[in-house]
Amino acid sequence: MLNRILNYFEYGNHFCGIEHYSNNGRDILQLCLLKQSKNELNIELAAKVETIEQASKKLSKNQHVVLIINTDKVLSKTIESEQNDALKIVYKAFPNINLDDFYFEVLTENNTHFISLCRIDYIEPILKKYTEQNIHIIDISFGNTIISSVKSFIDSSTIHTSNAITIIKDSYIVQIKKHEVEHNIYNINGLTLPNDQILSFSAALQSVLNNSVTKTNFAEKKTSLTKNFKHVHFFSQFLKFGGLFVLVLLLANFFFFNHYFNKVNDLKQVSKINQSTKAQILKLDEIVSKKQKKVDDLLKSNGSKSSFYSDRIMQSLPQSILLSEFNYQPLLKRIKADKTIELEQNSISVSGVSSDSDAFSNWIALLEQDYWIDKVEIIDYGTTSSYLSDFSIKIVLINE
Repeated sequence: MLNRILNYFEYGNHFCGIEHYSNNGRDILQLCLLKQSKNELNIELAAKVETIEQASKKLSKNQHVVLIINTDKVLSKTIESEQNDALKIVYKAFPNINLDDFYFEVLTENNTHFISLCRIDYIEPILKKYTEQNIHIIDISFGNTIISSVKSFIDSSTIHTSNAITIIKDSYIVQIKKHEVEHNIYNINGLTLPNDQILSFSAALQSVLNNSVTKTNFAEKKTSLTKNFKHVHFFSQFLKFGGLFVLVLLLANFFFFNHYFNKVNDLKQVSKINQSTKAQILKLDEIVSKKQKKVDDLLKSNGSKSSFYSDRIMQSLPQSILLSEFNYQPLLKRIKADKTIELEQNSISVSGVSSDSDAFSNWIALLEQDYWIDKVEIIDYGTTSSYLSDFSIKIVLINE
């Protein structure tokens, strides 16, 4: 899993091969673009164009490519030898060659060696044109040698390409020779390909499988090309994921800010409500304080008056009368919640028993003569026994 992730960051999930070849004197670029999805490969693009500019329009920016040069500028030979040293094999095939001017590639199949080489001053301008079109070459192959990447996937002893035929015997390539184009269809693990797409497909597949078996003299060049692409690709991915990361941060910051902004607004509203409630409470407290003061003053006033009235009445009371109730400003109604307390203003209710009716009458007359009493009303007077009588009177005070 980790290797897959690292490989994705290095190369992405699109792999491309491009073959340069000639047909009837016309240069052709055959493109094959593979897309890797999990463990599957699918052909996303197969196209023919005539120029690198046209190829760049078919591919995404900064696509990496394995390039095959298969034109008449490539020199190819096949030799038999038990020698394994690539330089010696090349010099044996081309004795007078100056390898400072050429890139070469050697494919060895048992004791058969397929040598292809091309002038450096022909290759470099092509590489430069691809770079200018934001296409990055990461490997180069010459002639038909890259067919070795797919020979094991094709169930046939002969494989036709865009300009040659490859003959396979006992799983080894025994001959690659120029041949007129024959239209053949090949099935490679469920993918259907015409013969002129075989080499470009092989190039794309080789960049996926990394299964090249050829020997070259441009390993440093390949390393440099791959390194340059990885730098560009990493920078591109870094910008992409960096932008995504910044966007995620901005979104997180937005949601975080929005969350706490709403919290702050809620708190502000609660604060306003609390301030309003506090103001109402202070206002009510002020009203209650004023009313409490009035009540206290009233109680003090009533208390002093009731003391005065009770003292005067008690002093006037004959010995034959015993009081059971003295109620200053009695209630008119029972106290109920949310109802105003109603008092009988300027009156005193007095109840008790009397053992002498004459003394009771004289006491009433005495009270009526007092300056602070307006009148005395006898509410009730009844005999309870042979010598005692219950009474209830109301003393109406002069309204001050």
